[in-house]
Amino acid sequence: MPDLLARVRAMLDALIAAGEPYDGLFPSLLDRETGAMLAELPEPIPGQRNGDRAHLGSNLMHDEPALFTLYAVSAASGEPRYAAAADRYLQRFAAHCTETATGLFPWGEHSFWHLIEDRVGDSYVYYGAPRRGTAIHDHLRAAPRWLWEKLWALNPRGVERFAEGLAYHWVEGEPREYIRHAPIEERVHPTRADRSCDFPRHSGFYLGDLTFALCRTGRAEFAAQMWAYLDYWWTKRDSRGLLRIESRSPEADAHFHETNAPGQTLSLATSLLEGAALLEATQPALAAAMRERAGVYLDGFFAAPHDPDNGVFVILSSCGANEPKQTMPIWGSRYGLWPAAYVALTCLCAYRLTGDDRLLRWAAAAGRGYAAQPFPADVAVPAMDTGLGLGLLADLYAVTGDGRWLDAARALAGVLLPIYCEARLPRGAAGIGWYESQMGPGFLLHGLARTALLAEDREACPLAADYTAR
Repeated sequence: MPDLLARVRAMLDALIAAGEPYDGLFPSLLDRETGAMLAELPEPIPGQRNGDRAHLGSNLMHDEPALFTLYAVSAASGEPRYAAAADRYLQRFAAHCTETATGLFPWGEHSFWHLIEDRVGDSYVYYGAPRRGTAIHDHLRAAPRWLWEKLWALNPRGVERFAEGLAYHWVEGEPREYIRHAPIEERVHPTRADRSCDFPRHSGFYLGDLTFALCRTGRAEFAAQMWAYLDYWWTKRDSRGLLRIESRSPEADAHFHETNAPGQTLSLATSLLEGAALLEATQPALAAAMRERAGVYLDGFFAAPHDPDNGVFVILSSCGANEPKQTMPIWGSRYGLWPAAYVALTCLCAYRLTGDDRLLRWAAAAGRGYAAQPFPADVAVPAMDTGLGLGLLADLYAVTGDGRWLDAARALAGVLLPIYCEARLPRGAAGIGWYESQMGPGFLLHGLARTALLAEDREACPLAADYTAR
């Protein structure tokens, strides 16, 4: 699909140009025609929180799928400028943006690098409460191994300090508890609150980070930290192998209290499987425990009350009765409610590691939804939903070789291009007038490019699936 790939390249060229005034870092909010960073913060779309946005800044966790795509487009086209732009971005980030008090990076859900003031940015200020020096680390998504490899080559001590800084996610006092939020610029541990906010998938993110650091350094304290995160949820699983969305919630909070999170259970299982594959030679006991517990969590995911053949993809279920509390849509995610492709791609990641056909069947059921369900005309669908939907269809083709999945991906790309990509930069969401990295246009660029490149050569596609949304 040369025309599709040309469209992606043109949008990547515009994104690269937008980063030129900022030493290669991509601003999060951009005018779609000029590429200029937006001076004013637009109103959030339905389901978006201002405290998650990176106005006047750059967020590496948002930009990871676009950077991943840049490297592949360079490999496919033979033009080095795309890889050079990704290298320039990461060189600037590694050398200039990582020297924080705790070692934790300004990226993810609530922090970023402020491009105007050249410091750690705090998204919480956009809630209207002025704060300084209290930016919060929250991983948001998994950091892929390719990214850690790049950052290690550029600043190994910075990566090591980040791994050390993950200890700041542990709450002060006993009993031992972690929280997905940790301070970036203050060497203090968070205090215990009414809610634990210890989402299972985040321990998987930390375990992935620590796996890389342990492989590179061999430091015993990283292995000990991994055991702590590994044991944390193992003692909190239910009889099915399912994990709560958080271990401790006020009874009055009906959304969180006594609520299982099947997708987060799968997310942690998948992170454990990835880590086990890397540690088997050097940390056999740790790798064996990770693999064993991942198997239990996988069974827990399938014990949840999904009905994928009828389009029921459960994101939350009741602990006792094991009944659906919330299901995932095909289109139209919002904070706390993922699109079905989010979990289906995680299924494919785990399938590649296990060969468990249950995972492939679940992902294929979601894929049929993306192939069949018309794109809504009246919903501000975030670009992430579209990119993950395309990524799911493309990856189903890559895994199975069934050309119908590629046909569905190409057909969906044809629907999405006039909705999102008629200007120099893609829309952040359907119907809005600006580019915004927090809404996931990087995933859309990745999904379009992977569809085009798989169509050219399934066996030697230079762009792998992006499984960071888990």
